[in-house]
Amino acid sequence: MSEEQIIVIDNEEHKLSELDVSTQANIARVNELRREISTLKMQTNERELLLQAYTRAIVEAVKPVEEEAEVEAS
Repeated sequence: MSEEQIIVIDNEEHKLSELDVSTQANIARVNELRREISTLKMQTNERELLLQAYTRAIVEAVKPVEEEAEVEAS
């Protein structure tokens, strides 16, 4: 025996199976969009880290050789 899925809408509990089919479809779409947004946020965070790494690499690549020698001597 499986439990009935309960959805809370405006602080009221509703049995998913008792909702109109179009409402069920909208709920499924909202859940899908939330998952997509979560994935996109994670991808954005990863891209920002990559951007920072590339930016640091560029800065290091254009540093004068003298500065690198000074740092190594320290």
